[in-house]
This record gives sequence, structure tokens and C-alpha cells, in this order.
Amino acid sequence: MKKPRVVIPDWLLGGMLTAVILLLFLMQWGPLEGIEARLYDLRARLRPLAGVSQNIAIVEIDDASVAQLGRYPWPRSRIAEALDVISEGGAKVIGLDILYPDPEENQGLEALKAIQQVVQESSVALTGRQVSLPAAAAAETAETPARIAATDPRTSAVQNILQGIDDAVRRLDSDARLSDSMALSETVVLPVYFTIGTPLGRAEGELPEKVLKNFVTQVDNAGDVAGASAILQGIEIKPPIPALVEAAHSLGHINIQPDSDGVLRSHVLLVDYEGQYFPSFAAQIAKAYLNLQPTDIRVRLGGGIELGKIQIPTDPQFKMLVNYSPPSWTAERNPIFPYYSFVDVVNKRVQEEAFRDKIVLLGVTLTGLGEQNVTPRSPRLPAVEVIASVVENILDQNFLLRPAWARSAELALIVLFGAFISFGVPRLSAGKSAAITAFLVLSLAGVAGYLFVNQGVWIQVLYPAATLVLGYTVMVSKRFLITEQEKEVLEVDSIETNKMLGLSFQGQGMLDLAFEKFRKCPVEDVKDLLYNLGLDFERKRMFNKAVAVYEHVAKADPKYKDLTTRMERVRAAGETVIFGPGGGLKRGADATVLMEGGAATTPTLGRYEIIKELGRGAMGIVYLGKDPKINRTVAIKTLRLEDEDMEPAERKALRERFFREAESAGRLSHPNIVTIYDAGEDNDVCYIAMELLDGSDLKDRCQKGNLMAVPAALELVTNVASALDYAHQQGIVHRDIKPANIMILQDGTVKVTDFGIARITASSKTQTGVVMGTPSYMSPEQLMGKKVDGRSDLFSLAVVLYELLTGQKPFEGDSVATLMYKIANEAPPSPTVYNQDLLPEVVRIIERGLEKDAEKRYQRGNEVVEDLRQVIPLVRKDRPAGQSS
Repeated sequence: MKKPRVVIPDWLLGGMLTAVILLLFLMQWGPLEGIEARLYDLRARLRPLAGVSQNIAIVEIDDASVAQLGRYPWPRSRIAEALDVISEGGAKVIGLDILYPDPEENQGLEALKAIQQVVQESSVALTGRQVSLPAAAAAETAETPARIAATDPRTSAVQNILQGIDDAVRRLDSDARLSDSMALSETVVLPVYFTIGTPLGRAEGELPEKVLKNFVTQVDNAGDVAGASAILQGIEIKPPIPALVEAAHSLGHINIQPDSDGVLRSHVLLVDYEGQYFPSFAAQIAKAYLNLQPTDIRVRLGGGIELGKIQIPTDPQFKMLVNYSPPSWTAERNPIFPYYSFVDVVNKRVQEEAFRDKIVLLGVTLTGLGEQNVTPRSPRLPAVEVIASVVENILDQNFLLRPAWARSAELALIVLFGAFISFGVPRLSAGKSAAITAFLVLSLAGVAGYLFVNQGVWIQVLYPAATLVLGYTVMVSKRFLITEQEKEVLEVDSIETNKMLGLSFQGQGMLDLAFEKFRKCPVEDVKDLLYNLGLDFERKRMFNKAVAVYEHVAKADPKYKDLTTRMERVRAAGETVIFGPGGGLKRGADATVLMEGGAATTPTLGRYEIIKELGRGAMGIVYLGKDPKINRTVAIKTLRLEDEDMEPAERKALRERFFREAESAGRLSHPNIVTIYDAGEDNDVCYIAMELLDGSDLKDRCQKGNLMAVPAALELVTNVASALDYAHQQGIVHRDIKPANIMILQDGTVKVTDFGIARITASSKTQTGVVMGTPSYMSPEQLMGKKVDGRSDLFSLAVVLYELLTGQKPFEGDSVATLMYKIANEAPPSPTVYNQDLLPEVVRIIERGLEKDAEKRYQRGNEVVEDLRQVIPLVRKDRPAGQSS
């Protein structure tokens, strides 16, 4: 019988691989997109170098300018000086790439304006009338000073003072100086900035008329909701100050949106602001240079902008791929844009023809202040040169484009190459398929590179190439592995068959048949399995057969694991223990896993070594055990399932109940609840391994003459109530709260034990006729066989508290029937009958806990905790510390 193998057909494997590549392509998976972006950058650097631009010049505020003119930022009047020189040089358009959203702060100017106001107000008191010198009347007033002085010398003096102040104000008002220079030029384009985000409402206030004129008015496909939603949206606009807005030729935004890797590969041509579209700074400069009007910009939602007769290709977000001129390998700066230092311009050290009929961009390249962008061509490209590159692309129509058919072509290539690896590679030799794959990859790279470098057309190559390379690798590897596997299968066919049969028999408990099959295999191949089989024989206490298995392994590897010492222990156990109905192991309540006669080997339950017996109960025996893996001492409670009177179905139900309750109790994690580490079954003995407690239960503390101090008893019950509340919130009810199940450890910690045990043993047929739990502590509803909840445990806890404080049980009877009747129907004696020193508050807590009606009782353990914490300080105040009840 040959080992069954599942072999995926080549066509299915290739199809699955192609589907994965297609999914990653459609998802635009980040890691692959990052590699594709690097391939884009590589091709961008291979494009040929363009000639020196005849349309654009750049004036930069650089380190040399700051060294000569002083620390930047400068007064705006200095920028005005440069604009004057550039305008005189005949520049057709000036792009001032500096944001001025706020007026310039000038304390001297503010002081002069204050003085001007004071002089005007003082003139009223001096001459009896308002004297002022408005700009419109300045010339007229200056022509007749003699007449004014002759008429009223005081008025003439005031006007002369105001004239001087007005002249000083004009000289210091840099904003006015800059706006005057811009108005005189009539060619200055200014930037604005949008805060990008998703608008939740409309912006406050109205925009100035001059700003509104810059929005695009010609929009095709205006109803294209999907196209409109793709555009970058602004929630706030930051225009220049009003004086500069009025003097500007036009305004454009300077927002950028780098790719996820931080590289700026595209330019955002439009920003959506409250449903209107604002063009970019570069687009406005190109529009001004082409003598176009705002109505000459036409937008097609979904992608594409017409600037006059120029068609600008964009994606649906109106982002245009920027065709940066590749760098010169011998120059740090881009050689196609002439740069001029600001200081040379204002000092008129630039040739007169440098700016004539050109676009002049003025921006900051100063180290530390100038904005630098990472682009495919440079890791530190000044923002002003990015603008220059975009304008140059538009004017020269030198675009990079991703045509509409590109994505379909890429999908088709992925599918085509997927078909090749699914049906072609499996039918060809490894050498031929490698050659064809390499040819296809190189051809794809060559065609894509040619289209990008020479035609400016971007086609993604990574996904189709990955389909080829990865597909070839997977298919050839599969072919090799299958060939090798077939050889191995022929050699080990019978060995594997016997292994599988042996494991099957072992899993079914037929250990003798499993050993027979394993013996037909080489020991080196199955010694792990044989060792585990020997452990199974040990677990079933078939020590002689376990020795036989270990001896078989020892023939091949005597030093394997702990084989020698284990064989000695198992031999000793086999010589001292007699099994069977009359052997050394007893059955029923007295059954134990300890071996009579003192065997040399340590008996185990599961992985736990049994050290000694700690005690016995109705459920079974409690052992002191040790987990040898972590050297932890534990207490192990057992439940034997081999009683003769129990039917197999009942035994199965009890086993299931045992593990279900053990699992529930094992989830409890509370400082006052004993921790359960593990549960298992070994040879019809179910066991629970739990925390070993070093302390004593409360049975002795409930005896008169040995009662706890009242505060200590209340503190103890508070801890137990907290533990019960936690367990109840986890859906677990104890059902057998009594002094024997509450322990005080040596360090004073209180622990509640035996969670879930009562419910387990209640299912055992051996307990028929006995009310599970301890009757004296059971609630009325539990006695009547009703479904109980946490309130039943709180009743039992109240009984314990009663007994701790009085030394008497609240309910007593000559027989179980009498006791049950009293619990269900009669009120208990007041605790003060036995302990007159109890405070009324303590009595009320006990009486509420002992209510027959569960609805009138405490509903949660935390209610008991809160009441006790309020009473404890009163008890301590009433009873000096250390005084017992």
C-alpha cells in the first residue's frame, strides 16, 4: 500500500499563483508598489537631458544673499525691490513662491501710526477743527503752504508734522510697498495654501472677490460624483493679505502630495474647495504666460485638464506626473533652469536680457529654511524648481503619461504570462523554460523602458515580471521536489505503511498491535514512536511490556534519552505491583494509584509524580504530587470511574461533566480562589492538579472556645464573598460553601477550594440518596432540587459567618429530614442568643444572608463585601483590637 500523496495539478498551481498576483495588482499592495516606484525612478533618471529653458528663470534667496543682506526673513519692501528690478527687466510673468498670509509685524510703524493719531486729536484742541493730511490731498496742500501759513500758522505747523509722519509711515509700511510694486508690475502670481481634509460643513465667511475669480468655472461631467470625490479636498484656505491679493495678477495653490514613500512624483493641479476647483500655482503661471483667461481652463471630471489648447494628462485626482529633467552627472544643479542670486538681482548685477519675456520664479533655497522635496531626480530639490519643472512640462507639452489602456494591458500581460507558466513551463524542459522566461522578462523591461524614456509612457513592469519569475521558480521547484519525493516513496513505502498502522493502533489503545508494527521498521526511524509507546504502556501500568519496548530501542541506541534509568524504574515497578481484580490496586472508594510494598519507581498520574496520599473524601483521594517538568508541587484530587455499578453511558457522562467543570473552574483567577493548573485522565482515573495550600480549614475555628475575633471573621468572610462574586460573574456556582472548603494559609491568605466539585460528584451514581453539598450549609432552593445560582452560595456563606461568630450552626436537627425542614421553613435563632456582643449591623447582614426567599437575599457577593466593609470599622471601634469574641 503506497503512501497517499496530494499533488496539485500544474494548471491549478499556476492559476492560483496568477490569481494571487492579480489580487496584489488590484489591491496595489504596498511592498510591490514601492519596488515599482523605484523602477519608475530609475527610468526617470535615464531620460535624455533637455536643453536650457528659454522660458523660465529662477531668482533664489540663497545663503549668499543672506550673508550680504542680513538674516532672513527680510522686510517685504526688500522683496518689492527685487520685483521692481525683475519688472524693469521685462519679465512677462513673476511667480512669487513665498506665502504672506499675515501682515508684517513692525513695531516702529505701529508707534508712528499711534503718534499720527495723537497729533490729529491734538490739532482739534489747538485749532478748534480737525486737521489731517489724506493722501489724496497731500499734493494740493503742499502747493499752497504760504497761503495756509498766512491764514493760520498753527494749522500749517500741524499739517507739516502730519506730512512728515505720513511720509515715514509710507516708508516703513513694507506691505504697502510690496503691494505697490506688484500693482505696478501687473504680472505677479501669488501662492495660497489649503488645509487638506474631509470637510464636515461649509467654511465661515466669504472669500474676497479677487480670490473667487481664480476658481475654475468650466467643468465638464459636473454630475460625475465619483470623479468629483477623487479630487484632493481643502477645508481651509490661507490666501495672502488683502492688499497683496488685490495687487496680484492671479492666485494658485502650492499644496503637494508625495507618494507613500515620500517621493514627489506628481503635481496636484486642482484642489476641491466647497465644490469649486482651485488651480495650482504652476498652472496659474502657465495660464498667465499664455495670456489666457480663467475661462480658458476647462476641467473634465475623471481626469484631464485643458489649458487653452494644451491637453494636460492627469489621473482622476488631477495629479500630473512631473517630467523632471534628469541631473547632469557633473553639476549639482539642474542645468536647464538658470539660477540668479537675489542679492545679484537687487544690486543689478544681472544682465538686462536675463528676464525679458520670461517667467521668473522667486523662491527660497536658503539652507534650513527653503523647502526641499525628494524627487526621482534628486533627494533635495528646491520647491521653486519643482514649480519650474511643472510649468516647463505644460508649456513644452513635455508630459509623462499613464495612458488609459495601460492598466488593461498590464492585466492582460499578467493573465498571458500566467497561462504560460500554467501550461507552457510544465511541458518544457527546465532549460528551455528558463530561456523563454528570461527572454520575456527582458523584452518586457526593454519595451517598457523604451516607452518611458523616449515616449514618456509609463507601463508597470513589476507585476507581469513577477508572474513570470515567481511562476517559473515555483513550477521548476515543484517538478524537482516531486521527482525526489517519488524516489523516497519507493524506498520507504513499507516503512511508512507500518508506521501509520502502528500509530493507528496506538491511537485506538491497541498497544500490542502497535508494537508489532513498529518492530517491522528500522529502530532509528521509529525510536521516538517506540519511546512514546513505552510511556503509554507505563500509563496503563503494563510495566513488563514497557520494558520490552525500551529494550528494543536500547538495541539500536542504549543512550537514547533516559532509557537506561527508565528501564530500571519500570522493572522495579513490574516486580512489586500486582494488577487485576485481586491485585495490589484496590477499587471503589479505597482505590489508590500508590503501590503497596513500596516500589522503587514513583507512580504517576498523567505527567505528575505521586509523592504521598494527603486525604480521602467522597469524591476520591487527594495526593501530594509534583510536576517534574517545572518542579512544582501540586495537590491532585482524583475521581475513579471504574465502579461496578455505573453503566458505561453514565461513566461517559460523568467523565464529560468532570472535564467541563474542571475547565470552568480552571478559568478562575482570583487571589482568594485556589488555582487549578491541569485536569486529565489516566487509566480510568480522572484527576485535577491544583495549587498546594499550606494552612488549615475553618472547622476548628467554628468551635466554641476557639472562635476568631469578630473583625477577623468579618474580614475573612469579606474575602470569601469577593471570591464568590468573581466566580459568579464567570458563571460558576460553588454549591458547597462550608468551613471545610475555606482555608487560611500560613501567611493569612484566605482560599476557597473545591469549585465545581459538588456538581461533579452530584452526577455520580455512587452518591444516590445523599443530598450533595453539606445539608447544614445548603440553601432552601438547593435542598428542594431547584436550579441554583450565586445567591445559594451567599446563603451558605451566611451560615458559615453565623457559625464563625457564635460557634453554633443556625439550623440543627436530629435527622437530615428534620434539618432540611428547618432550613426550608423555620427562621434561625438570632446570633445574639449565642453571642450577645454582636452589633445590630452584623446581625442584619447575617439575617439578610439567611433569607429563605432568594429575591430578598443578597443578590451579589459584592453587596456582602460593601456591607461588611462598612461594618468592620464599627466593630473594631466597639471591640478593642485583639479582643476575641
